[in-house]
Amino acid sequence: MTTMNQDQLRAIFHYLKVPTRAYDLGNNTRLDACATIEHTSQGWEVYGIERNSKYDIEVFSNETDACYNLLYRMTYYSDVNKTLPKLTIHQLHSILVYLKVPEELYDFSAGYFGTNCYSMEWTEQGWEVFFAVNGEKHDVTVFDNETDACLDLLYKVMHR
Repeated sequence: MTTMNQDQLRAIFHYLKVPTRAYDLGNNTRLDACATIEHTSQGWEVYGIERNSKYDIEVFSNETDACYNLLYRMTYYSDVNKTLPKLTIHQLHSILVYLKVPEELYDFSAGYFGTNCYSMEWTEQGWEVFFAVNGEKHDVTVFDNETDACLDLLYKVMHR
């Protein structure tokens, strides 16, 4: 499994131009509305905070899954909050390289799929994420938008 920590997530947010007011990866002392990660006795908590009150709390057993969840929150809601970025396949590739995800786990060579790796492409049905075996698609999932497809592929390669 590929790991991600809060420092790496901060760098990814900077790369994606996520507004710093939207998250707190410091000491969790912001009182205005934002999303954050906190390590507690329950595990790694990801939640929104507004007026010093936590909401939408999710607890994870490891920092990697907590960081992925906060990345998901910051990009998934880009259609609702226009200040948040969408995630593109080119940005995803840069993130995979930055996180040092082994290249044999993914292939974005558009129609010339590797073997035993994840890939994605735009088709008439939408954005397809799939596992490629000997040039054939398996376990195909179709998404309406590129951000959701990128998040799905990132999750799959990080947990392989």
